[in-house]
Order: sequence, then structure tokens, then C-alpha cells
Amino acid sequence: MSGAVFETSLGRVAGVAAGGVVHVPRLRYALPPTGARRFALPEPVTAREDISGARTPGPVPLQLPSRLAKVMGSYPAAPDEDCLHLDIWVPEGASGAPVFVFLHGGAYMTGGGSLPCYEGAALAARTGMVVVNVSYRLGVMGFLPLPGLAPANLGLHDQVAALRFIRREIGAFGGNAANITLAGQSAGGFSIAALLSMGEAAARPLFDRAVLLSAPMGMSLQGPEAREAPAAAFLDALGLAPGDRAGLEAVSAEALMAAQGAVLRARSAAADDVTPPFMPVIDGTLITRDPVAALLGGAAAWCPVIAGTTREEHAAFYYGDAAVAAAAPELLARRLEEAWPGDAGALARLRARRPGADALALLIDVTSELRFQRGTRAFLEAQVAAGGAAWAYSFDWQSPDPGIAACHCIELPFLFANTDTWAEAPMLRGAERAGLDGLATAFGDALAGFARTGTPQDGTPLAWPGYGPGGAVMHFDRFTSCSAAA
Repeated sequence: MSGAVFETSLGRVAGVAAGGVVHVPRLRYALPPTGARRFALPEPVTAREDISGARTPGPVPLQLPSRLAKVMGSYPAAPDEDCLHLDIWVPEGASGAPVFVFLHGGAYMTGGGSLPCYEGAALAARTGMVVVNVSYRLGVMGFLPLPGLAPANLGLHDQVAALRFIRREIGAFGGNAANITLAGQSAGGFSIAALLSMGEAAARPLFDRAVLLSAPMGMSLQGPEAREAPAAAFLDALGLAPGDRAGLEAVSAEALMAAQGAVLRARSAAADDVTPPFMPVIDGTLITRDPVAALLGGAAAWCPVIAGTTREEHAAFYYGDAAVAAAAPELLARRLEEAWPGDAGALARLRARRPGADALALLIDVTSELRFQRGTRAFLEAQVAAGGAAWAYSFDWQSPDPGIAACHCIELPFLFANTDTWAEAPMLRGAERAGLDGLATAFGDALAGFARTGTPQDGTPLAWPGYGPGGAVMHFDRFTSCSAAA
């Protein structure tokens, strides 16, 4: 390995070169949110010493163990409050390259751009894109408004700060600052919906195109008052009085995470409710309206988009959950009524599409429809109706474990083309390597084509028409195919 140096407006930044790609880890885009900056809006970096990180992988934000490790696997990374940083992978010799920025998922509670499973070297090397991963505050640190102590949506403010930094500095890393594609999966995808809801004047300076992967578009946001009970429980778990800023700054990171765990344990929800307790809110400043409602009103028409879901999103959440499996018949009846009120034929139609399926499999289908798929289709339809450009996909490749199926997050190894890293993840374990590589090329190259020119057909053999009448959807499996929407 050897080093490489990039000249930013704040001074020189070093990276590590290997395999035709230079990795710049732990590049700060905002000052550390610690001490007096804990639970405060991100402050821009202004000097060379501010952005200088280390030539080793950065930490992930403070977090508890991921609830989806049971399908995704676990990946080593140290948690740290000093987490407002980027990981950048630059193809050697890049100049004016398209920029692909990734916002990770994790229910606004887990994840991080420095996790090995999101390593962007292979994607950058094969496609020629500059790949950038963003880490942002999570859980109570990023998505729990505390009256008089913490503004709402700190994690989203972090994302905005990161995107402003990228637009300003990415040219120093061989990227084209006028060609930035923002991609996000799950919570990252919904974050893009929230950013798009700000309107063209606010969002266009941040990015030029968007890819929403498995965004939970069946979700609607509430105001900060909806978080008053969790906020009170959090402060109570810390033994702090409302408004105790000094106390909040003084408690340890371990105490913060213990208090977050207490909030999670105190939460009362249905057995199959996976909605995160920490999430954006309509704060009247950054987010002024429900993101999904805004997108259905055409707020994103200015921005070309790709949006899609996996075939069985909710299999990831229900896998190995004995309580959900036992309650599946009752839960299925509730979700059918929620999805198709008063429609006595809904269950028969579901069964016709999946002959022999048990109640759990049907529950996965209808809940995936409610929480992910229906809202994504509605967004695409609204986007096209408002004159915007859109492409739709369904990721149908199925895990060798039938209980995992084509679950939430299963597209990620194929996006980053780092299937070796994911090889022992339960959702990939036992899969044939040859098939993985071919699908990774098809999926990643389509998104790279979109990043280059605004169409996923650019430089690929895929016949992927834009979404429009008939609802063309590209299906990614062992073999890709395009069909009308179901």
C-alpha cells in the first residue's frame, strides 16, 4: 500500500492506496459533537486540523447492537461520539468523476459509513465513480428532540452539513462537484425523501440525482410532541431534570446508551411493529411537512430518481421471531384490513400469488406492501405525473435460507460488490459465488450509469425503461428482467 495526498480548501489530506483505489478514511465534515457541542447543531470545519483524521478506519456513531444482525451479520467497528466524518474511495487518477454518496440505514439507531460491509473500494474501482459514505448521529444523539436541550433532526442536519462539505470539496478528490448522486438504503432512503421534501431551492444545492433503496415510504412523520414521552423517559433514565444542560454534557457515552436502551425497553408496540422510536420529526424548520405527502405532491420532480424495494422486505424483521410466527394469523387479519379495508377477497388474492404459503409468509407479503412497496409505487407515479424522471426496480434475489427470502438489506452486498465481506452473513451464507458476482455487476453498473448520465441504461446491456404508463419495473435476480408493475 502507498499513500496519496489531496489538496482541499482547508489543506492537504492523505489517503491510503490499494488495488487502484485511494481510501480517505475519517475525513471530518463537521467538528466533533462532544462536550458543549453534544446534542447541538453540527458546526462546520474551518481549518486543516479540523478535518485531519487518521489513515485508519473511522468509528461508527454511538449505538446499541443492530436488530438485523440476525440476517446481515455483524461487522467490527468502534463506536465513538466523534463520528461526523466521511469515508471516500477515489479511483486512482480520477478527474471529473461522477460522485456517489451513500447514506446508510439502520432504523436511525445503528450503522455507520465506516462499517466494513459498506466498504466502497470495489464499487469505485469497477465503475470509476468517487464513492463517499456519510456517518451521522443516531438514536438519542441524532433523532430524539429534548425540549430546551437538543434540537430536532440533528442526524438530518448532519447529513446536510456533509452534503454541503462534499459539494464544496469533492473536486479535490477527482470528483465532479456538479454531478452528485445521493443514494440511501432504508433509513438512509427515507432521509433522502425528507431532504427532497425541503423543495428544490433547498435540496438542489446538495445533490443532483437520488437513489432510494428500500425506503419505508409507508411511514409518516409527526411533530416533536410525539417524542415527548421518550424524551422524558431518556432524561429520567439518566437521572437528569428537564433543561439540565450541564448534566447532559457530563454523563458518559456508556450512560447515554444505557438510557437509550431503557427507552427502547419501555416502548409498547404490536408484535410486528418495527417502526423505529428515533426518527425525523416535522420540526417546522428543516422539515416543514410530511416527506411522503410532499413527494406525492411532486416536490421531487426536479430530481431524477431510482426507487425500489426488495421482494420480501419484512422477512428480515420477522426472521427467527417466535412471537410474530405464533401470532401470524391474527396479525395477518389486521394487516389485511389495514391494507385493503373491507375487501373480503384480499386474502384469496394473496394466496393465489403464493400457493401453499403459511400465515407468516403472507404476513410478510402484506406488511412489505404496506410499509415499503405501495408508498414507493405511489412516489414513482407522482414523480412521473409531475414531469420528473423515474426508474423502478424490485430486488428479487433470494437467500439460500428460505426464511430470509429476498429480505430487507439483501441488495447491499450487490450494490457495493463486496460479497466476500458478506460471505458469512446469514442472508448470503451458502450462495454460489459466481451468481453473486454477476448480479453485483448488473445492479452496481446500472446505478453507476445513472450516476454518470442520469439513466441506468448508460453503459449497461439492461433495457430499463423509465417508469411511466404500465409501471415498468426492473427485476434483479439471477437474471434481470423488466415487467409491468403488479
